[in-house]
Amino acid sequence: MLYDLTTIQATILRVLGKDVTKARLKTELEKAIWEPEFDRMIAVADDIADLPASNRYGLFIQMVDGRYQIASGRFRYARLLTPEEIAKCY
Repeated sequence: MLYDLTTIQATILRVLGKDVTKARLKTELEKAIWEPEFDRMIAVADDIADLPASNRYGLFIQMVDGRYQIASGRFRYARLLTPEEIAKCY
């Protein structure tokens, strides 16, 4: 389900309190929602719009400042690979 920005802001304000700053709100909205297992193959992208079609793959190493890090560097967004994509990697 998609939510409008007002609903998202209201929800986060409820969770974080009334004194939350715009920067903190932005951080909470952009926070990674899942963390893959160490050494799991993932697809990564610098932009959320590019993620579904991204063919930039790597082994997950760690989270650094809310960003996914693979062996070749850090990326902002990530997703699990499909079985077909995994087959192409090996």
